[in-house]
Amino acid sequence: MWDFDLLPTLFVYAVFLFCFLFALARPYIGLIGYYGFFLLQPEWNWRWIFSPGQGFQKYLAIATLIGVLITKRRTGGSPRIVNYAVFCLVGFIALAFLSYQYSIRPIETFSYIDGLWKVVLMATIGVYLLDTTAKLSAFIWVLVIAQGFNAYRINESYFQTGVSLFSSTGYGYNGDNNMYSILTVPIIAMSASLALWTTKIWQKGLAGGIFVLQLHQIMLLESRGCMLGCLVMLPLIVLMMPKSLANIWIVVGFTIIGAVLAGPPVVKEFMSSFGQGEFRDSSAESRFQLWRAGFEITANYPILGVGPWAGQYLVPSYLGSSGGNKSLHNLFFEISCGCGVLATLLYFAFFGISASCATRMKLTATDSHEYDALCCAKNAVLPGLVGYMVSSMFSAGALLESSYALAVVGLSATRINFQKANQEHMESVFDPLNEVGTVEE
Repeated sequence: MWDFDLLPTLFVYAVFLFCFLFALARPYIGLIGYYGFFLLQPEWNWRWIFSPGQGFQKYLAIATLIGVLITKRRTGGSPRIVNYAVFCLVGFIALAFLSYQYSIRPIETFSYIDGLWKVVLMATIGVYLLDTTAKLSAFIWVLVIAQGFNAYRINESYFQTGVSLFSSTGYGYNGDNNMYSILTVPIIAMSASLALWTTKIWQKGLAGGIFVLQLHQIMLLESRGCMLGCLVMLPLIVLMMPKSLANIWIVVGFTIIGAVLAGPPVVKEFMSSFGQGEFRDSSAESRFQLWRAGFEITANYPILGVGPWAGQYLVPSYLGSSGGNKSLHNLFFEISCGCGVLATLLYFAFFGISASCATRMKLTATDSHEYDALCCAKNAVLPGLVGYMVSSMFSAGALLESSYALAVVGLSATRINFQKANQEHMESVFDPLNEVGTVEE
């Protein structure tokens, strides 16, 4: 009989070996594989086959770095603003390392830093490796399909059992339901933008189907912070989309589907966060207490904080309660309490610059067929990062790589657009038929 465990085993190892070997000559393949494996999570989806410490990402990161060193590839031209964004990210991790030296909880801080520097390193490399529209398009599609598979599995489980099994535990090894939901928000922005910008019907259908699964997944996981993040993100995507008749019908269809999937239970769960006094959900009420403690810790330790991931151990004393630690449940205070105010500003500047660059890209309509990936980036980055920031105000996710991946999309798209504009300018200058351009130069 056919062994059904054999198919995922062969698939995962085949993809891994392909990415690992080709990364040595074409590092961008290793980069795409690295982020794809992070989102696909084969160690979780097929946990009866692969162990949690399988290390797919680690080996792909190593292969990518070796490939960069072997090929000694040129990064090409970059607008200064992109380099400034990378400088902000590097400055953030440098301050995080410095803060680690003075941490009040060095063991916990080391665990946090050990994951954070790898995330930052791969994001920094990604900005310069994705230097063509083909590479950028492959990157976006791999991320959307990999996360879309997880969304499919969550929906499948719900429709088979009638129960949302992951609403409290989360899906995979990246934290609880809130953390996993935050991880998906930037990818939802990518799938929605693909559905609106791609020209091929089957691609629109694939991206749109994944978007619906992702949207229902957020509802099933009952993360109210991410519901709010999506409610802020999705209107921004619609506002920025091309206003064609087809896209208007797509939005109408998505709106109807979203309303049907939500239903009264989801609306009631979401609105419980906005009640007054005794009618407000206790979990939502506790957030305000935690944020006040985070503000006071930041005010008392503004330079370097108390060490990454160490601020939570001071929260009980600031709340006048007992206990070992209480998570701050807020991205801003997680970083400001741990690394200081300057590190926090650099962290948010990295994402802010990426969103600004992507949104301000000048793309001509005549080139839209060639710039599909750039148009998708232009439409996805600002809404996706805004959605991520809003969602992370209720449960921090600085170690989740999807937000960095979306920022990489914005900065890489900016570099590609910059290089194409320079190339077109040079071609017009040296075109013998372009007499005005030749004379001016």
